[in-house]
Amino acid sequence: MTEEEILAGAAGITTGLKTHPKEVAEAIAASRRMADAFTRPADETAEPMPPYAAPLPARGSRA
Repeated sequence: MTEEEILAGAAGITTGLKTHPKEVAEAIAASRRMADAFTRPADETAEPMPPYAAPLPARGSRA
């Protein structure tokens, strides 16, 4: 199995790979460029931004 076949299978587009191989190859290349555009944190467990929490309702509100 080629890498393209594996990725197409994971994305559920095996039929698309057979009928439009050039477009699927372009989509894979675009996905790789997009993934490489983001810097990865040095610590794999680090969050990219602080976690968010919903604010507590104001005292006496009916929320």
